[in-house]
Parts: sequence; structure tokens; C-alpha cells
Amino acid sequence: MTTYLAIFICLPPICAILALVGTFNNEILHWLHRITATIFGLAMVKLAMDFDPTQPFYNDYFYIDALSLWVMIIITTLYVAASWTAKSYLSREEKCGVLKGEQLQTGRYFALMQLFCWTMFLVLIVNNLGLMWVAIEATTLISALLISYKFTKSALEATWKYVMVCTVGICLALLGTLIMYYAQIQAMGSANALDWVYLKQHANALNPSLTKLAMLFLLVGYGTKAGMAPMHSWLPDAYAEAPSLTSGMLSGALCTCAIYVLLRNLVILLPTAGAELMSSMMVFFALLTVAIAVPFVVVQRDVKRILAYSSMENIGIMLAGVSVFTAFSLKAVMLHMYSHAMIKFVLFFMAGTIIQEYGTRNMMRIHGMLIDVPQTATFWLTGMLGILGLPPFGLFFSKFNILTAMFKSGHYIAGSLLVVLLVGVLIGILYHGMRMLSDKAKSRKPIGDLLQPIDILVLVLLLLATVVVGVGFENFGWLNHLLSQAVMIIGG
Repeated sequence: MTTYLAIFICLPPICAILALVGTFNNEILHWLHRITATIFGLAMVKLAMDFDPTQPFYNDYFYIDALSLWVMIIITTLYVAASWTAKSYLSREEKCGVLKGEQLQTGRYFALMQLFCWTMFLVLIVNNLGLMWVAIEATTLISALLISYKFTKSALEATWKYVMVCTVGICLALLGTLIMYYAQIQAMGSANALDWVYLKQHANALNPSLTKLAMLFLLVGYGTKAGMAPMHSWLPDAYAEAPSLTSGMLSGALCTCAIYVLLRNLVILLPTAGAELMSSMMVFFALLTVAIAVPFVVVQRDVKRILAYSSMENIGIMLAGVSVFTAFSLKAVMLHMYSHAMIKFVLFFMAGTIIQEYGTRNMMRIHGMLIDVPQTATFWLTGMLGILGLPPFGLFFSKFNILTAMFKSGHYIAGSLLVVLLVGVLIGILYHGMRMLSDKAKSRKPIGDLLQPIDILVLVLLLLATVVVGVGFENFGWLNHLLSQAVMIIGG
């Protein structure tokens, strides 16, 4: 395990330093980016094969169990996918005049992306809740530089909103963490301060009044980072203005990281705060998040902003699944995390490609994709069907299971409202997406399909992974065992 940790902790920063200080041309930078992510990915595969989900790794600073390993697998997959599709995407951005060659030549993008993935991994492997807060704040600082990478007026405005809103949220999360620390001192003394394992073992000793207060601040604080309403206002602007690879990582990886941190804290608070209060709060925020997303999806015109509001919908679904607190619903949430991350990365990559091909983000000006750009249209249609939760994609099974769990647990009104809201999102996305595909070309003709063979391979693998994991995870003994152990960690 020490070897794996050395790779995870040292490799991305070394690559980032080489990208910044080295006098490499773009070709070498791309291969450095790819090789680093590939070595990282191979190490993760080997770790997953060697790891026993029933035997967590634990020392003074680091902790890896089934839950953290599952999220590490998700983020590693996107990390590798983003590195192998970066060359073709960034080259097209340069040809379209969106990016300048000097911006890539400095290695700034490659360094920032490596550091962004690195900070997310630190979130997943640290044992101390205070250090976890520091790591999640570090993701904000690095991702802000990626959002503003194009350095346009709108990108800078989106970055400013992202930093301001997320800083408020992360300060609320810090306040919740401090309240939890005070509860720990009051009940157990200052030894092992904010140590997650220690707190979990003694969670019943915490003051219920303090844990309930901490839960409110932590839920709103880390929920802000995930894009939960009412602190979601940064999300549409940031996703729309960032480079599409960054948008895919923000939606698929960073959102998953924020949900993970929230779960880690809720595990400590659950015994004394009570499942009923926690469930009520999470159901409220889940329905509010999806409800706010629905009208914006219906009236949306920006091809990337509609995906941002779709992310809010899926955040709400995951919160609703966690609120039920049954093994059935929690396993569905774990599967939803994976499928949402894979499909949303595909969709943001395709949205960036569509913008490059048509020279506009306005969906009302994009028509006839099936005829003019059949490859792009195929992946766009497949991704839309996947994110809407239609079979055989993994989101169909996870959404169905989450809704089933809500009705089984007695959340009849909340479950019914969620179904109605999901229908609204489905109608909005299908309307805009199918019109883009089927109408005849009008004001704009695309320059043609721009997908490269490596892009097609990566996108196909990501989409197939959601089908395989969603349909047949129970047939893979190791995977089913890993998810079962992750569920036990969350639900006790």
C-alpha cells in the first residue's frame, strides 16, 4: 500500500512541475500528460485487484476503504479519459481560435489538470476530516484556474462567481467541522482530533444538539460544492465557460468528490443526529435542487448550460437516494455516481465538439446533426439517452432503484414529486436534443465531424462501462462485494 500511495501522491505533482518548468513542445506535453495518467490508472487497477474491501488501510494520515476505493475508481477513469482525449480536443480549440498555442506551450493547462486530479485524490485518501476540508478547498482553487483558462470576460465572471459562492459554502462546511470538533472535545477530549476512524467508533458519545447543528452546516456547505440548491448559482456559469474537458471533470469527478465528503461526515453524525431528521433535510434539498433545474432545462438555449442543469437533477437524485438510508438505496447511489460521471463526461466532451463544429453554443442555431455530422450525432444521442436514464444504461437501473426505495420506505409524496420533476427534465432535454438532431440545417452548416479515432474509442468504452456496471454488477463478485462493503460503511 505504501507503493500505491507514493504513486498517487507524487506522480501528478511531478508531472505538473515538469509541464511548468520544462521547455517541452505541445507533442511532448501531451504524451507526458497521457503517460502520467496511464501509470496512475494501472496502479489503481492493481490496487483494486489486491485490495480486500473488508480490511481497510489505515495509518495516522491516510485511510482507504471500500467507499473511498469506489470513488477513486470513478475519478481515475475520468482522469485517464481526459488525458487521452486532451490532444485532439485542445488542438481543435486552437484551430478554432478559442485557445492560443502559447497557452498550451506553457504547460499551464497540463499542470492545472494534473493538480486538479491530485487534489481530488487527496480528498479521498486522507483520514482526518480537517485535512479533508483542506483538500476540498484546494480543489476549489485549482479548478477556478481551469474555469478561467480561456481568460475571456465571461470566463472570468464565471470564475469569480464560482470562487465566491463555493467559498461561502466551504466556510459553512468549516463551521460544521469546528462544531463537530467541539462535540468531540466535549465528549472524548482532544486526542485523535477529527480522526474519522476514531470518531466513527465513538459517534454515539457525541452531543445530539451539536451534531444536528453540525449536520445543517455540513450539508449546505459540502452541498454547495456539489451544486445543491439553493447554493447552486455558480454551477451553470462555471460548467458553461470552462473548457469542455474541465466541465466534464467538474461534473463527473468533483461533484462525486463532494458527495463523498458529505457521506463521510454524515456517517459520524447519523447515530446521534438521527436518521429521521437527516432524511427529511436531504429529501427537502433533493427536491429543491431538481425543481429548480426543471424550468431552466426547458427554456435553455446554451448546449453546455443544459448539461449543467442536468447535473443538478442527478445531484438531487443521489441526495434522495442517500436520504432513504437502506442498503438497497445506498447501493443504487453508488452505481448512480459511476454512471453519471461516465455519461456526463461523454456529453460535455460532445458538447465541446458540437461547439467546435458549428461555431456556436446556441442550440437554436444547431440543426440537422444526423445528416451533417453523423458520428457526433450518434454519441450525442447515445449520451442523452444515457443521462435521461433509459435502458440499457446504468442510470436507468440506479434511478429506478432509488425511486423504488423511496416508495418502499414510505416517501410517497416525495417520490411522486421526484417522478414528476424527472419527467419535466426528460421532456426538456429530449425536445432540445432531438430538434438538434433531426431538423434540417438552416442558418449554420458545420465544418464536419471532428472526432478522432482515439476520441471514439474512449467515448465508446465509457458508455459501455455504464451498461456493463449497471446491468451486470451483481454478476461480478468482486464489484458487488466492494459496493456492499461501501454501503455498510455509510449505513452502519
